[in-house]
Amino acid sequence: MPASGTTEKTVYTIVTSCLLAVCLGYIGWTWLMSPSAPVLTDVVLKLPVGENGFVYGVKDDRGGATVPFSYRYYVYRELASDEQIASELKTAGPFLVTRDPAIKINVQGSVINVSTHQEVYEYHSSTLFRHTNSADYSPVTINLCNHSSDQSTK
Repeated sequence: MPASGTTEKTVYTIVTSCLLAVCLGYIGWTWLMSPSAPVLTDVVLKLPVGENGFVYGVKDDRGGATVPFSYRYYVYRELASDEQIASELKTAGPFLVTRDPAIKINVQGSVINVSTHQEVYEYHSSTLFRHTNSADYSPVTINLCNHSSDQSTK
């Protein structure tokens, strides 16, 4: 007895519905679990680097009563005001995210030596910054020396 068209349509509908449900579940999960944009408030560091570049340290205000604030450090072109810094850096990638508001920085040409005494959440050893009013980029190398002051208690 040949297979009926109704049975094939039912199987096709069930398989298609299951695949659609899996895809929608995946999209929803990745949307819910994606990191939110930083809430940059206070500029804690502004240090010149090379020609037209600066190291900016900005407080990320997403912390609160149960989560400590973090500080995001960027190498970026020169920006005029704190408001412009907070606005432009929201979409930029930091080279360092830490709990330390007062990192030590030593700039030697295109090499930045960074020392922190707090927990490091994210670190990138190299970055680029675009020159002001230009299409030119400058590479920067970042060396991190982490002297953790967090003591484990048992």
